[in-house]
Amino acid sequence: MRLEPTPRPDHTLRVSARLITSSTILHLSSDELERAVTQEQMENPALDVSEKRVCLFCGSALQGPFCANCGHFEQPTQHGFSGGETQQDEQPVEQPWSDYHSYDIYDYRLNEYDDDELDPLARISVDQTLADTLMQQLDTLISPEDSLIAEQLVGNLNERGYLEISVQEIADYLHAPVERVAYVLRLLQTLEPVGIGARDLRECLLIQLEALAEQEPPHPLAYALIDRHLDHLGKSHFHEIARELKVPEQEVRQAAQYIRGNLNPFPAHAYQADTGNGATAAYTRPDILIRRGESGFEIELIEEKRYGFHIGSGYGTQPLRLENDSGYEEIQRYIRHQSDRAKFFIDCIQRRWRTLKQIAELIVDYQREFLDKGIRYLRPFTRAEVATRLNLDESTVSRATANKYALLPNGRLIPLSDFFNGSLGVKDILRELITTEDTRHRLSDDELARLLTMRGLPMARRTVTKYREEMGIGSSRERG
Repeated sequence: MRLEPTPRPDHTLRVSARLITSSTILHLSSDELERAVTQEQMENPALDVSEKRVCLFCGSALQGPFCANCGHFEQPTQHGFSGGETQQDEQPVEQPWSDYHSYDIYDYRLNEYDDDELDPLARISVDQTLADTLMQQLDTLISPEDSLIAEQLVGNLNERGYLEISVQEIADYLHAPVERVAYVLRLLQTLEPVGIGARDLRECLLIQLEALAEQEPPHPLAYALIDRHLDHLGKSHFHEIARELKVPEQEVRQAAQYIRGNLNPFPAHAYQADTGNGATAAYTRPDILIRRGESGFEIELIEEKRYGFHIGSGYGTQPLRLENDSGYEEIQRYIRHQSDRAKFFIDCIQRRWRTLKQIAELIVDYQREFLDKGIRYLRPFTRAEVATRLNLDESTVSRATANKYALLPNGRLIPLSDFFNGSLGVKDILRELITTEDTRHRLSDDELARLLTMRGLPMARRTVTKYREEMGIGSSRERG
């Protein structure tokens, strides 16, 4: 008979429901937290939530429908809570442009805004159509006499966001100068979602490419592929494009992947809802703001600036007891239960904020060079190191950093997981070595590994091969 050690009852690990709830709230993304707050407020009358109107992208106070600081349009709050697990990211599948009907790159959610805050009916939440949203934005840009032109332009957008009739036709219909119609159309094409108001696929993609170029340089071949080789691109004729442009086929494939990964051929699809009634779609927004202050980098949480939580009036005191009040004890138990539940929810939210700020401050302090000088200076860092330094459990750090995004001082939005991806800096150096190599002698993976080692980054050949393939760069033979 084999004896097995049996844990004593006092050594048995017990996980309370309160701990599970606290961990779950820490793990939530900003959208999920928004729904959780709404749901808890609906179910618990003891929870009093005050919400400030702040830009959900930069955290600045909003005075109108547009953020004066970053220019983003006001985003609405979620209504209701639907449980369910977050879907794991799927590997991108290369599609022909003819099938490119659901690739959402720009997802924006818009909400009606009314300056008349004294009118209670004006504050009732309503879903807007894309046309309503575009007209609302155009009203702030055009003069009143151009309103009819704007209505005609917006009214003639198809379900993909393209303008179906010509500028001349609108000018003839309204007896307006063609130049004036073209001017309003150019304003329409500056609105979100980027690419709206284009007259064909080429113009739509070029508008988006121009907008991206204001943030960072696009792929050097992207413009040529869209402007002169869109038909070949749609049929994946990469060899023909490479021959005409006199560049390696692998570079054409990389440019095509850049286009598919960053541009949306049908901008209006961002407004299609699951219910089909114009409800809004999800979009990525930052959880943590990293700013440059007088004494260095500063950390802010948008949700901390946005929400205020309190116990509702009447739930922190004993109910008034009347004579012959047989239900007094039951009322007292109900008030105490709801008050305790609200206090626990508030405590979980505040614990989430403290944990996120602790982790973010440590990351920022450790990756200061990266924030100052760029991706090349990203230092290797692990969640286990963060947990050790902050005396936290590693699973807590994993939950806190999952599905969270940080807005960097340069305006770039990155997932928190990038701070723990030490390969990004190496990949940047590797990309530079390949980009500047002699075209008559392409560097092999062995040679690239030696060059990286000479730079103080010891690297095995198989690791170089792995990184190169992850970046979509071909071998020396394919680049030759």
